[in-house]
Amino acid sequence: MTTVEPNIDPELAAMLEQLEEQEREEVVERARESLAETLNNLKLTPEEERTLADELRQLRDLGRKLDDNTIEIAAFGMVSRGKSSVLNALLGQEVFKVGTTHGTTLAKSSQRWEQATAETPGLTGARLVLIDTPGIDEVGGEVREALARDVARHADLILFVVSSDMQRRELESLSQLREAQKPIILVFNQIDRYPDTDRDQIYAKIKDERVRHLVRPEDVVMTAARPDPYKVKIQHPDGKTSLQWEHPAPVIEPLKKRILEVLEREGKALVALNTLLLAGDLHEEIVAHKVRIRDDEANRLIWNFALAKGAAVALNPIPVADMAGGLAVDVGMIVALSRVFGIPLTRRTAAGLVREMMIALGAMGVVEVATRLLASGVKSSLAGLSLLSGGLALPLTALGYGAIGLTMGGTAATTSYVLGHGAKVYLRQGCQWGPRGIKTVIHQIVAEAKADSVIDRLRDDLKRRVSR
Repeated sequence: MTTVEPNIDPELAAMLEQLEEQEREEVVERARESLAETLNNLKLTPEEERTLADELRQLRDLGRKLDDNTIEIAAFGMVSRGKSSVLNALLGQEVFKVGTTHGTTLAKSSQRWEQATAETPGLTGARLVLIDTPGIDEVGGEVREALARDVARHADLILFVVSSDMQRRELESLSQLREAQKPIILVFNQIDRYPDTDRDQIYAKIKDERVRHLVRPEDVVMTAARPDPYKVKIQHPDGKTSLQWEHPAPVIEPLKKRILEVLEREGKALVALNTLLLAGDLHEEIVAHKVRIRDDEANRLIWNFALAKGAAVALNPIPVADMAGGLAVDVGMIVALSRVFGIPLTRRTAAGLVREMMIALGAMGVVEVATRLLASGVKSSLAGLSLLSGGLALPLTALGYGAIGLTMGGTAATTSYVLGHGAKVYLRQGCQWGPRGIKTVIHQIVAEAKADSVIDRLRDDLKRRVSR
């Protein structure tokens, strides 16, 4: 078994130790099966798939990354540290944009590193990709730092580029990148700008003090990716002299060697493990987003059903019949909610759930029934008075009838709202009430409805609907 050097987070190193006990192809196959299982178990509606298209695309891209054995190497650092130059030197050609202006790199860019795989037998069949990122201290940094975090999340190896003794922001950023649980090589670039003694002092300071707890000493590498040109005097055959600019060759081999050593030893296992870690993160995000989508849909559905029930009760002049109609609305609401959460209930099961919640609701349920029976009797009396008076008492009857109807409707709508949110909790928890129990859940919903003025808003919406 290969021993994983502790240049990686201890938790990641332990995972790699376990993974390396298996054949490499088995590791990749395990990651591939895990991805397929993750996608199959999401059970999204077409609308949710459209809303979560970006997250789903990332999951599917992970599968392609495994198939292609793609290893992503991302460069980070503050502006003007030479990130792009380091990547160009590794490639042996000018691909990534470099310049003297502050923040030349404004967006993520990538390039395949084909030469390295051709020269390294242990990486045969791998697809190495170098990724350049904006400086971590750019103006408008919130967006660019978010981009950097996203790249770090997908990267399999991180190059953190500095060009002098490290600043506080660089140390903070390096610590944050360490949390991504990825191998990091710290690149001390632009060493050609220092006298040898100063260069060695800075290197020792970085290696032995600044990053000792974050990066192994052998993973702190010196480079001069784009050495500054200098003038040399040229002697011509005719005896004349002229000055020309000399462009020194980059000092990049130590970094290239270290990258390939890490990847040859750990590359395939790293890709598989990083895929599993990222797939887990994406799965959590998708599930959380799915819950929010379904929660929003459920809340709209509950509100509309509550108003429909309230309006039906407020406008129905027949005693007791409006109670039966209200029950039918509640049962229909819970059946509809069950479909939202992907756990379809029968009407019989939904009716039983309504009964359980009404019992748990206790006093509030009793008040609703008593109010509706009493108000139904008054409504009948008012209707009789209108008939006996030949319609002369109709205006007064209508006024009293409307006030009683709105009171009854408001009570019915509030009860329906509470039942709906109780059912939502029950369904969201996989058809169980959880450790708090049904009474605690229902009474908490009632308390929250009162505190958030939900009852007042329900009555206002109901009044507008009934008065149309």
